[in-house]
Amino acid sequence: MIPRLRPFGRAGVFGATHRRAKAALWLFVLLLLNPLTPAQAWPTTAFLSHYWRRPVPIGGASPPHWPAFETALSARACGQCHIEQYRQWRTSRHALAMGPGVMGQLAQAGLGHWAFVRGCLSCHAPARAQWHQVRAALAGRPLAALARQGVTCADCHVRHYRRFGPPLAPYLADGRVIHGGFTPSRDFTRSRFCISCHQFHRNGARLDGSLLENVYGEWRKSRYARAGVTCQSCHMPDGRHDFYGIHNPRFVRRALTIRFRAGPAPSGRAITARLVITNSGVGHDFPTYTTPEVVAALWQRCATHICRGTLRRLVIGRRISLNLKHQYFDTRIKAGQSRTLSYDVARAPKATGLAARITVYPDAAYVRFFRAYLVRYRLTAAERHTIRQALLRDEHSSYVLWQANRPVPRR
Repeated sequence: MIPRLRPFGRAGVFGATHRRAKAALWLFVLLLLNPLTPAQAWPTTAFLSHYWRRPVPIGGASPPHWPAFETALSARACGQCHIEQYRQWRTSRHALAMGPGVMGQLAQAGLGHWAFVRGCLSCHAPARAQWHQVRAALAGRPLAALARQGVTCADCHVRHYRRFGPPLAPYLADGRVIHGGFTPSRDFTRSRFCISCHQFHRNGARLDGSLLENVYGEWRKSRYARAGVTCQSCHMPDGRHDFYGIHNPRFVRRALTIRFRAGPAPSGRAITARLVITNSGVGHDFPTYTTPEVVAALWQRCATHICRGTLRRLVIGRRISLNLKHQYFDTRIKAGQSRTLSYDVARAPKATGLAARITVYPDAAYVRFFRAYLVRYRLTAAERHTIRQALLRDEHSSYVLWQANRPVPRR
């Protein structure tokens, strides 16, 4: 649960002492959450350019004679009829877009840094009604329900109480009139619909010549774009609203081809192996963006332990400094390409087997960020609790994607 935000002052959540924080971490958050208006960056339609203006006007003057459940814009209200879509959304990352990590940072910024707050909300809670609720929370009121829900049904499907969506036959059959009218658009089925929050401006932040977030750009260069396989094809198959991505093991495993071979070295004194990871089903770099990291590891097993000195690792991802000034490495795998972890290590005297494992850390960059937050700054108990909540969730989001064990290869 997101804690109530108190008025700002030395005792408030992320109060005056915290505002003296160095610019490095501020810059990290500001650029990672940088909003984008589609018309400013990539070729798009007139409909989308207008549709994704910020803040998103989902409400306004309530249509006369409408029942309360139709004028209510919360996801729960939508779930009264769209039961399956609501169930799927509730477990999605969209529903977690205003979690304690985001709220803690917005609380630190406060009303005095509204431009920063607005930049975050443009993707994490983009509706005008949500912005009003966050402003009220930063002034000391409890955070209202619509803002707590993150990216809701209405953020994508409602403008001025009018409903929009893909041209799905079930909702257009038999001359039914839904919500006072329903406006279908094929833009809902195209990748360009997603770039408002999942693609940086062409002139946005770069390191070593590459945009910090370039999901749409990576997809456009892949064979999937040429074949008409869109973001929705993979992340919303059959119109599902789970929005599966890097946090879902089954989804990720289906997108990769993993090959593992092991054997003795010609001398018989060493063990050799190759672990090959191929991006065979991801329509962009794997992993995309700067947040996740994937670690492949090979080691010799001595009983239940790692034989000393035998561990070899390959980190797949794009790691940057918290101030966004340095890129340490970019080992991501482009669509159709592979990364190989080669192993050639002397056989340990007590080795009983060779183990291989691939572990995914979906929130690796945020774990680094929140740990730095807790170490560098003097925090009140409430401030520390909020950041620790976010850190605890992100630390426990990792999972083992794949693993194998082989007996010690012998000549």
